Amino acid sequence: MTLWELFKGKDYDIRPTLERIERACGYIGNPQNRFPAIIVGGTNGKGSTCAFLERILREHGFKTGWFISPHLVTERERWRVNGRMIEEETLSEYIRELRGIIERFELTYFESAVLIAIKYFADNYIDVAVMEVGMGGRWDAVKVCNPAVILITNVQRDHTRWLGDNIWDIAGEKLALARDRVPLVLGSHRFPLYPRALEEIRGDPYVAGYDFTYRASFSPPKAVLEDFNFLDLSLDRAEIGLLGRWQVDNSALAVAGARLFTPLRENRLRVALKKARWEGRLEVLRERPLLVVDGAHNPDAVKRVMAEVDSLFPGISVVFSGLEGKEWRDSLEVIRRFREEIFLVGVSHHRGESVKEMAETARTLGFRSVKILNSVSEVWHLGGDVIVLGSLYLVGEVKSAGPFTVI
Repeated sequence: MTLWELFKGKDYDIRPTLERIERACGYIGNPQNRFPAIIVGGTNGKGSTCAFLERILREHGFKTGWFISPHLVTERERWRVNGRMIEEETLSEYIRELRGIIERFELTYFESAVLIAIKYFADNYIDVAVMEVGMGGRWDAVKVCNPAVILITNVQRDHTRWLGDNIWDIAGEKLALARDRVPLVLGSHRFPLYPRALEEIRGDPYVAGYDFTYRASFSPPKAVLEDFNFLDLSLDRAEIGLLGRWQVDNSALAVAGARLFTPLRENRLRVALKKARWEGRLEVLRERPLLVVDGAHNPDAVKRVMAEVDSLFPGISVVFSGLEGKEWRDSLEVIRRFREEIFLVGVSHHRGESVKEMAETARTLGFRSVKILNSVSEVWHLGGDVIVLGSLYLVGEVKSAGPFTVI
């Protein structure tokens, strides 16, 4: 049984609140109190930051729990202990065990996923959990955990339907993760994150560029973290395992967060940064011809990815899809600045945007060539180098449709 099957066909009138998840946790004895957590919020880079962070902690001898959202291919990706996904039968057992509680307290899908995570982690006697925020921060179910450190990557326009239609309001929602006497680390000193933090929170956060400093260098396709300095820790020329210049920012934030949790050893830190992996973020599925996937799903992320792939793989073709309610039109406009041709494809997710609607918008934006794929599997048969972006769900479907399963 999967958790998604439990929610299939159900319609809930959801109110933003932490009451449901708090009551459910209390009913099973508050397992979240049995381990510390490092919570990672923000708009872009949460998953990558978590990937670096979890690997750093694991290389330093901690037994880790790792909760992510969303998954790409299988729900099992959401719950990991020491980097290993939960076994299928184990997940089914937890769903059966917690089903009555999920229904009793009318938990949402995401709240249920968090409940499973904290119970699973507690049962496995982890030392620390790395918890990725689903959306926002103020009402996110991950907030039920007891944080030792809180990280916020950055703030851009995203989830405007729920978080507000301007970045000042969005920053306030994400900063609501902050707790008194819990270290807060900000991955950006730019407006609005740091200015809003100065207004919203007590105490001083640790801020990238001020409290921890670093440089990035790039030797395609590898990025390098250089001249990192924070507290008693200095690190130079550390190769990181994820493609993309912005991954240096994510790795630096993760190192700072890990250092606030525990002392770090340089040799283990270097190994962790180099071995870190994160599915669906400039992930190479095939080398010849090149097939790269990235879950960029908002205009800022799409802009960064397109700029990066242009420098790494000039002339690469773009396959795009979007979800209803997302800012896919703005993302298409960004892609148009880089390309005159585009491939569009639909996703099977219930929120997948109409291919016809996307094609009409693309033509309006001035794309010289708009080609529609009949199915995601066709991505694997396009000639030449290809990058797929626009939705993590699309990335998952592309990976599932390939000639071999890629997790």
